[in-house]
Amino acid sequence: MKILSIFPPKENWALREIKLHKKIDEESGYYPPLGILYVATYLVKNTNHQVKIIDCPTEGISYDQLYLEIKNYSPDIVGIYFCTEYLYDSLKTAEIVKKFDKNIITVAGGPHVFIYPKQTIENVNIDFCVYGEGEEVFTKLVETLNSAKDPNSIDGVITKSNKDKPYILQKVANLDSLPFPDRRLVDIKKYKSFITYSNPITTMMTSRGCAYNCYYCNSIERAQKVRFHSAEYVVKEIEDIVSLGIKDILFFDENFTFNIRRVEDICDLLIEKKIKVRWHCRSRADMKLDKRILKKMKDAGCRMIQFGIETATPRLQKVINKNLDLERVKEVIKLCKEVGILTYGNFMLGLPTQTEEEMLETINFAIKLGLDYAPFGVFNPLPESVFYIQALKDGIIKKDYWLEYVENPDRPILDYWWPLHDKKMLEELNYLAFKKFYFRPSYILKALFRKQSLKQKLWQAKSAIKLFS
Repeated sequence: MKILSIFPPKENWALREIKLHKKIDEESGYYPPLGILYVATYLVKNTNHQVKIIDCPTEGISYDQLYLEIKNYSPDIVGIYFCTEYLYDSLKTAEIVKKFDKNIITVAGGPHVFIYPKQTIENVNIDFCVYGEGEEVFTKLVETLNSAKDPNSIDGVITKSNKDKPYILQKVANLDSLPFPDRRLVDIKKYKSFITYSNPITTMMTSRGCAYNCYYCNSIERAQKVRFHSAEYVVKEIEDIVSLGIKDILFFDENFTFNIRRVEDICDLLIEKKIKVRWHCRSRADMKLDKRILKKMKDAGCRMIQFGIETATPRLQKVINKNLDLERVKEVIKLCKEVGILTYGNFMLGLPTQTEEEMLETINFAIKLGLDYAPFGVFNPLPESVFYIQALKDGIIKKDYWLEYVENPDRPILDYWWPLHDKKMLEELNYLAFKKFYFRPSYILKALFRKQSLKQKLWQAKSAIKLFS
């Protein structure tokens, strides 16, 4: 059978009224569709089916062009990535598939299916949904369909017939049993990031799951047992990436440093094997990151650590259930600077009960930390997050506008902010935050001398002018 996996165009964001964030997303670069790559690679390694990936955003493929791509390939099964915030585009992609040939089997997968499984399978253009991690499930579904057997009994597959039965979320128990994603299935030269040393780049996931439950988060990974690839597996995957000529990697684990012993093992192997690669990772600031560990990470190629700090007030750290010790945050950022690791801190404005004074305090805190990068986002309650569910129960949010959007995705969400805040004030503070952080003479001077390719620096300068001119 011929299998086509599609990452749809990103033309219709549900929150497109947040214009600054849309601009930033457009300027930040292109990341490989890692989930699709994992599923496609597993299928290639375990079956004889023909597999093709189309990454529409990266390849600049419009809907008209996508129709021609589908026509030229003429697949038997099409897997489509579904994300709630770009639901319109996923559904439009399914519609185009069926427009070309209604007999092509369409399969929806991705985070949207986890949040809205029944609404997804009830769409006229969707034949099956994969509920959870798709490597093993999608392969079983393809093999079952290929042999003309009934797929209704496959755990993790939602059909028109079994949609009212309990859904069984699928997770891969032993991550090392998976082949690492074959990046040769896409054009690796097209992937780039705004913040890396140079391009092309790729991304990696060395673990799955997050042990924490921040109330703003709606990730399928939250409040879950963390599953790990072994250090040996991780380094072998890095060696494969380096063999492709890629020297910059972004680890997309929810919390790469959750298991410090494993971090050390990965670093030891990279140093022992003399693998020359630059990498970024994500971490909580309250992990056991001392100077020794950070120095070893630096020696192994770590260039930047991204910290989700979110707010500068202890009160709000409790409100969002992040519970970071802000003094510890300062200490870790200082240690990173001392060993030469760049720092990146995420912050949110407009959190529940956050005052304007606390928002300004957060902006100033980010500046005083001396971070190398600091994006500021306007908080918007996400579907299935603790904040959204509780606000609906308490009547703070008067209607389930995410469900309304899911049922009618051609209409964007207009009232995206926390209802007790003023939209105009949030937008003004959001612009102020970026301007205060990035347009300081001291920051500009530091950025000019940062170790980075000239091409990257020019890209960043042009983007800054484009965003704020």
